[in-house]
Amino acid sequence: MVKDDLTRTLVGITLGALTILGLAACASPSATVAGDYPDVTLAKTKSPAQLLRNEAAARLPADVIDEIIESQDASVACLSEDEDPEGTIRSWHSTVDVLILGEAEVAPLVKDLVASFEEQGWTGRDLGGNASTVKKLLESDGSLADMQISGFTPDENATSVSLEESVDQRTVQIEVHGPCVRTAGATSEEVTSLQK
Repeated sequence: MVKDDLTRTLVGITLGALTILGLAACASPSATVAGDYPDVTLAKTKSPAQLLRNEAAARLPADVIDEIIESQDASVACLSEDEDPEGTIRSWHSTVDVLILGEAEVAPLVKDLVASFEEQGWTGRDLGGNASTVKKLLESDGSLADMQISGFTPDENATSVSLEESVDQRTVQIEVHGPCVRTAGATSEEVTSLQK
């Protein structure tokens, strides 16, 4: 009896120690990065970001769309490498570039697209621009994501190689940025599996 009790106690202590070690090994390194981040996984933010991007693109008038190109999805580090060397604080970004036909004006398309979201409670803010570029930011209290909608018009006199000034066709770019959340790190299975 005494031997059985001792065995159970030792097994219990061993299992307890292994559990604690396992939790420490599995604990997300991002726990060491200070900040108040939503209690949601990166995986849970991926689909909503993609759906919001697709919804925004679908609101552009079909008769002005030439082609939808460069649909991209990726997780992006929210902090600098100095602040978060493992890249544990990440945001899901879903982007699409929509080429606009002929002489359709890009600025009014962006304005109307932004207005369609403002009618649903989103708040639009001007991010600046110039004669060939217009940029707007959309945010909502009902969404953890935000959206940047940009319009680019070719500028034959431009000398820069930035996207805004080097496009050869009128383009509306829609970028959805999910919230910054804690992950196991840039090279973790949690993150890399989402980008396949």
